[in-house]
Amino acid sequence: MNENPNLNPQEGENEEAVSIEKKPGQKPAEQQNKGYLFDYFEMIGIALILVLFLFTFCFRTARVDGPSMNNTLIHGELLVTSNLFYEPEVGDIVVFHLCNNAYNHPIVKRVIAKEGQNVKIDLTTNEVYVDGQLVNEPYAYLDSGHYSTNGYFDYNRLYTDPNGHTVFMTTVPEGTLFVMGDNRNHSSDSRSAAIGFVDEDCILGKAILRFKPFTVFH
Repeated sequence: MNENPNLNPQEGENEEAVSIEKKPGQKPAEQQNKGYLFDYFEMIGIALILVLFLFTFCFRTARVDGPSMNNTLIHGELLVTSNLFYEPEVGDIVVFHLCNNAYNHPIVKRVIAKEGQNVKIDLTTNEVYVDGQLVNEPYAYLDSGHYSTNGYFDYNRLYTDPNGHTVFMTTVPEGTLFVMGDNRNHSSDSRSAAIGFVDEDCILGKAILRFKPFTVFH
């Protein structure tokens, strides 16, 4: 028998349950909102840490500087590169710096040949050969219709072949790459003594995507 006849037993139990859930001076809805905010900021913090980790150890950004990769890449475009488990391959667009100069800006070029391969550029026919095989280069751009020797070739590697053609010939040393810009008459690259062969240890990564316009490189 209830000592208080005005109190419904079920109502008393509900009031007791409510009193357990509440904190003094705080409504349950306020607690719930604070929980949501905490979770929201926690997720943002984790995402920022993850992005920082990825762009420190896995990915880098680089900006195209100059016209040397026209018309594939244009001055000012932003690239994302990756060096995660990366082994350079012929045809890759890579970002590197000159190992003998720690203060130079990143350079963007295309890999034409790897260590041990022979490179021949026929300045008469505008053809590039690697190990005697003609390279298909739909990306190459020659604004004047032919190769110019205007400072872009190491003159010590220019020869005249039996057909009377002027050719550039070289063999890529061990641990290095032979690279060229797609805009062949406006690119200082492995053809010149100023850049020369690129040490693989100086490769910052392969270009994997570009912004404006968005492009994924394979």
